[in-house]
Amino acid sequence: MSQRTAEGFRQFVYQGPDVVAFQMACWREDCASWLWKRPPRSNACAVREAIVSDRAIIWDPEVPLPPVEELPLPRRVTNIVLHRADQDYAFLHESAIVHHRGDFYIAWNNSPHQESERGTVVRWIRAEQDFSRWTAPEVLAPALDHETTIRESVQLLSTDGNLWAFVGKVHCAPRSPENAGGAMIVFRFDEASGQWEPLAEVEGFHPLNRPQRVPGGYWIMGGQFNLNQPRVALSDGDDLCRWEVVEIPSSPEQRLNFAETSLVVDGQHVTAHVRSRIEAAFVSESGDGGHTWTHLAQSNFPMSSSKTCAGHLSTGQRYLALNLRAPEMGRRDVLAVAVSGPDDPLLRKLVLLRRGPSPAVPDGSRYQSSQWSYPSVQEHDGNVYITYSVTKRDCCMSVLPLSEFET
Repeated sequence: MSQRTAEGFRQFVYQGPDVVAFQMACWREDCASWLWKRPPRSNACAVREAIVSDRAIIWDPEVPLPPVEELPLPRRVTNIVLHRADQDYAFLHESAIVHHRGDFYIAWNNSPHQESERGTVVRWIRAEQDFSRWTAPEVLAPALDHETTIRESVQLLSTDGNLWAFVGKVHCAPRSPENAGGAMIVFRFDEASGQWEPLAEVEGFHPLNRPQRVPGGYWIMGGQFNLNQPRVALSDGDDLCRWEVVEIPSSPEQRLNFAETSLVVDGQHVTAHVRSRIEAAFVSESGDGGHTWTHLAQSNFPMSSSKTCAGHLSTGQRYLALNLRAPEMGRRDVLAVAVSGPDDPLLRKLVLLRRGPSPAVPDGSRYQSSQWSYPSVQEHDGNVYITYSVTKRDCCMSVLPLSEFET
């Protein structure tokens, strides 16, 4: 049940199995987040005033969360394998897709044998708009000549006629929160030569979602540092070589796992979604375009411990592409996209992309496992294109008409 208050809030009241009321303060122009506040069980007739649990609300409490195992397949979906593991690179992960000047560009990490090892590169392809043909993979960021530092993660952006790549650089041996670090190398594509030119390095930030425009003339991007610190980077206006790094407040008990961070921008309000070992989305809100943030909080939306991708569709709907867990399945055996209604901050529908184990892992592969994971989303000309890793060996893409996301 919901109702409007005089202040413009939409208030929800629920009766749970324990006859405890759930009340939520609701979204309005100047509020930072949705909070789920539950009073404790009554003791006889007295109700104590203490709040025993807070949950950030990102899934609409008025919409029952459908069982993952019962989600229907989309009416129209096309799945395409863009690249398979080869004799030079047996490991593939963390793809990114963007549309630029009439073509699609897709990039990913490649390692010779295992994840995060010396010799890791970032490679890319260019595909015709209908994906009838695409180029052979070429190197975007070559392997570093270093014993313990590697390339890892890539984000792509097309703006003002230029194509940009933001590539992560981390320490891989030993790989721990004490010394993983993180930096971002900014590349720009030279159309004439077909080469990527490194232009700048930003310390203290590992890029994990595509930059999004903020009103006021700058860009914001989600990422992490040291595997456990969620961070965002804000550009110096349109200068994509200069970035200010801001940390999102968090706590050790939130068990952040790689702290991979995705963002949704609503004017000056920005929502961050952060990965944790706890199987729920953790969120933080900014009301000033990403300069300051609320303390990270667990949300009411379950998800597997894996990287997400977030943003807006042209319909005004928020989206969050992610892994969900179904009974009797692995934590990355289900890949889906959660969407809100148009101009609504709350998610309310799940669109299934993949369900069930991906192709088997070859014997002796230490870091590869059955999964459809690490999605990247690009909308173009009435379709939604989503690339992702398959078993950390192949790059696949699902294409759905925008109508599949209607709520």
